[in-house]
Amino acid sequence: MAKEEKVEEEAKKKEGKDEAADGDLPKKGSKRSLIKYGIIGVGVLVILSGGFFGWRVFSKKGAEESSHVSTASTTEGDNHKESTGHVVPLDSFVVNLADPSEVRYLKITINLEMDKKETIDEAQTKMPQIRDALLMLLTSKTSNDVKDTGGKLKLQDEMIARVNSFIRTGKVSAVYFTEFVMQ
Repeated sequence: MAKEEKVEEEAKKKEGKDEAADGDLPKKGSKRSLIKYGIIGVGVLVILSGGFFGWRVFSKKGAEESSHVSTASTTEGDNHKESTGHVVPLDSFVVNLADPSEVRYLKITINLEMDKKETIDEAQTKMPQIRDALLMLLTSKTSNDVKDTGGKLKLQDEMIARVNSFIRTGKVSAVYFTEFVMQ
């Protein structure tokens, strides 16, 4: 009888171990799945926050650029509505820019808008002086001065002032870039 009791106890112990092992499996599996879902959740959170951050940064940059473009296009649109002048095309300029660290070139083609017909005739007679003044202005610029829209608009204003210093019968009302290549 003692043998039977020992066998029964061993059987119960084995069953208990099997039950305990079976009971441990769902717990281990649930811990693993919990960790797996936690890692996936953190990964999704990181991706979403990175996307949100990128959207905020680039949408602000895009909004700033679009506001500059809309302002510039409004200004250009106003100039076109008001322009009743005559356009004088100039030959292309190819100049070295004033970058100290490297050699950079600018090829630019310009059209001048004059307010009167007589101004065109005077500009034609003073074309060597006008081209020289524009050439000196262009060679004094660096690539950083003219690479963005603000720099180009400033360059147009400076060109208008330089050309108007030579003309007496009228004035240049606008400068248009028809070609602008920097290398």
